[in-house]
Amino acid sequence: MLQETLERALELDGQGEMEAAIRCLDTVAGEIPHTAAHQKFVGMLYQRLGADGKSHEFLARALDLAPDDGELHLAMGYHCIDNADHRRAVACFTEHLRLDPGSLTGHVHLGRANDFLGQFDEALEALEAARALDPRALEPLIHRGRVLIRTGRYADALESFTEAGRLDPGHIMPRIGSLRAKAFIEGRAEAVPRRSDAPPATVACVKYGPKYGPDYVNRLASMARRWSTHSPRFVCFTDDPGGLDGGIEHRALPADGLYGWWNKVALFRRDLPGIEGRVLYLDLDVVITGDLDSLLCYASDFAIMDNDYVPGFNTSVMLFEAGSRPEIWQKFDRSRTGELIGDQDWLGLSAPDADLWPDQWCVPFRLRAARSIPAETKVVCFCGKPNPDDYPAPWIKDYWK
Repeated sequence: MLQETLERALELDGQGEMEAAIRCLDTVAGEIPHTAAHQKFVGMLYQRLGADGKSHEFLARALDLAPDDGELHLAMGYHCIDNADHRRAVACFTEHLRLDPGSLTGHVHLGRANDFLGQFDEALEALEAARALDPRALEPLIHRGRVLIRTGRYADALESFTEAGRLDPGHIMPRIGSLRAKAFIEGRAEAVPRRSDAPPATVACVKYGPKYGPDYVNRLASMARRWSTHSPRFVCFTDDPGGLDGGIEHRALPADGLYGWWNKVALFRRDLPGIEGRVLYLDLDVVITGDLDSLLCYASDFAIMDNDYVPGFNTSVMLFEAGSRPEIWQKFDRSRTGELIGDQDWLGLSAPDADLWPDQWCVPFRLRAARSIPAETKVVCFCGKPNPDDYPAPWIKDYWK
């Protein structure tokens, strides 16, 4: 029965039914034999499913039983990165590499963990070690390029992305990274933080389909007003305004026939209905944790989140002048959505010169705020699972309301 249930959980995982796989695994979690192999298998499966707390329990027990298993140290490093414990992640990946010096994955993730800590020299050293193991591997080149952009070495970053693109001409990330590096080299992008002294922007969000209920919009509006001294105008573009609180303006979706996050691309149309001037766009699944006036009044005509995972941007928090970048919408080819991970890839290709928010102002939950909120952070975004209503950290109850 145990083996059948584990196989069923694997099957559900393979089908992308993550929640069902977790429920299936939960039914036998208390019956897992106390052996390194069994604890490791279940811990790594829970990890793949995004169940961080459950994963950690099993991985920790497996490590106690098999401290020289390099794969377990790698898995624990993954857990630490996803839960914003980057110093421990460095220790885990370092131990993994002691046990398996030829691990390309270990070197790449050691580089990533050092990158998150701002230890760029150490990050580049690890990524160079990965390149030495396999000069044709894309991941070390892509992450190397991203780190080089962060350190202002734009020509070197372009060389790294160009080499990655030569190895895999169809890969989108080298293209996005190359365009970003060129924007800095040509002076179209700036790395200097701007002032927060512009007139306050209108806050906007998009609610499409049933994925998020009206409570997400209502909480977002409540947070925006609570964290601003400007009582900002709040507009929701939606196909269903039912359940929205009073004071929230609603407009139809800005274009027909788009689904999910692709509706964000249409916000860049020249004639955004009902809005003029500057717009601060916020995803529904963000939690505002600090002074929103800094973002509302940021002196930029286009500012966006950095992407901690890959070159390019995170479109969870964007500031733009309505109608000022119409080419982002005008040149959008709906037939290309299959080759792009999401709207953020299109923004990376279309607007590589965008300003970035100052460091740590807007951060992803899993990589930066799973343990606590960084002191400089104003907005925490949730990319996929978990969502704010899963309450994956105690602090969320104090802010998401």
